[in-house]
Amino acid sequence: MKPKDKVYETVVTPLIARLERIEAGESISPWHKPWVKDGTDNMLNGLGSARNGVSKRQYGGINWLILGLFNSHTSRDYFTLTQLKELTGNSHPVPNEVFKDAYDVVFYKTLVGTDDKTGKDKRIPFMRTYKVWNRDQIPGLPEPTPDVVAPDFNPTTEIDKYISNLELRGGIHIGGNKAFYRPSDDAIALPQDSAFTSDAERESTKAHEGIHATGSKHRLDRKKGDKYLDAYAYEELVAELGAAMTCSYIGIPLEQLQHTQYIKSWLTSLKNDKSYIFSAAAEANKAFQYLTGDKYVNTANK
Repeated sequence: MKPKDKVYETVVTPLIARLERIEAGESISPWHKPWVKDGTDNMLNGLGSARNGVSKRQYGGINWLILGLFNSHTSRDYFTLTQLKELTGNSHPVPNEVFKDAYDVVFYKTLVGTDDKTGKDKRIPFMRTYKVWNRDQIPGLPEPTPDVVAPDFNPTTEIDKYISNLELRGGIHIGGNKAFYRPSDDAIALPQDSAFTSDAERESTKAHEGIHATGSKHRLDRKKGDKYLDAYAYEELVAELGAAMTCSYIGIPLEQLQHTQYIKSWLTSLKNDKSYIFSAAAEANKAFQYLTGDKYVNTANK
């Protein structure tokens, strides 16, 4: 098995198992916890997003999906074994009963080699997995520092700011019973705020359409594939993941990703092509960063 395929197998196999449990009725809902729960240095540094507990850098791409979507931990801090040893002063900081419950996340790096034919430098993408544990799993860790809350921060208005910053050529049109982004007009249509059943659904819908808008030719120029149906499904997955990342980032709860139709479509795609979700998560991460203007979210963190 090629190293890349081994990474896909290591990461995607447990993800498929988790999705199958959810499809069978298991309740795993990380979005039903308080949006200020554990320590962070700044509320706008990704309030609900999984992050490295030492560097405070939040995980992105496939790692966000592994750590942030279907877990029920109350903390968003994750640590490597080396970090846990240093923090606890214990050479065996992980209890035996939870050692096997580590999460495999992906580390990306670009190596520089020499092309045998041309003699010129060539860039070689490299990735491997490493294991992390959540703060909830480890006794003896120092208490997290309290959140620093920006006094004017309001999670229910942040996404409006993000969409406004896109400077849509066709603007935002409010009213009707549909929500969509129309590339030909570079415009977003949304129902009135009063039409939504909750603030979370309203803001996640705005984020979803905002993520679609980031893919326009004059922004990220996101490629959607060759076949229309496959391209449509792929773009919808990117938009749904990007919306979830955005809502998680500012602390808005989100449940839509656990709906049966998404679970089934994800299972089919993952089983057919294990690289599919890596690609979609990476594109969603780019779109999320573009929408929020955040330049500090990486797909690999230690």
